[in-house]
Amino acid sequence: MQVAPIVPQRKTGEVFIKSLPFAQQRLILSQEIIPAVRGEYYSYSSIFTQEQPLYALMKCKSNKARPISAIADLGSEVNALFQFNEDGQKILSIKTADTLGLLGGVNSEIVFDDIWIAPTNLTSKQFMELWVDKKEKELVSVCRKVINAHHTLVKLHKGLVVAMMISGGKYGMFLVSKVTPSLIKIEACHILL
Repeated sequence: MQVAPIVPQRKTGEVFIKSLPFAQQRLILSQEIIPAVRGEYYSYSSIFTQEQPLYALMKCKSNKARPISAIADLGSEVNALFQFNEDGQKILSIKTADTLGLLGGVNSEIVFDDIWIAPTNLTSKQFMELWVDKKEKELVSVCRKVINAHHTLVKLHKGLVVAMMISGGKYGMFLVSKVTPSLIKIEACHILL
């Protein structure tokens, strides 16, 4: 059996299987729990599904999309849940998801961080400039401004930019780049201060 060589990509720690045609290359991320490092800025893409709806803002090498069964291992590293249902896709803070019983009876001893979520007025273009140029101060500033109007959940649609602020010191933002009944793709960035 021949194993395809793995080629690391420079800036993000992402790994691709080289032998697959470009259109079929799959991103391979670590399933390890690799917490964010204070002061490091992360920008990445992530895909969430009904099977992997948990969102954990960790290092780029670590998969951000996780199954609900991983919640005990993730502990306070898990930050939000993407919900898929008939009336549209949403993102909820992990505490809200727990309160609503969406985490499958998780051990109540886990102490989740407080998370504030709010839609922003940024356009896709404005977000992508912030994302590509790694504008840390602007990211934190936007998060702090919109969080006053925070929600327990935000209904998602393509092109929406959402800000997140976590009591543990993480500031994050994502652009919804694709939404289907079974998939949500985001372009995201975050920093731990």
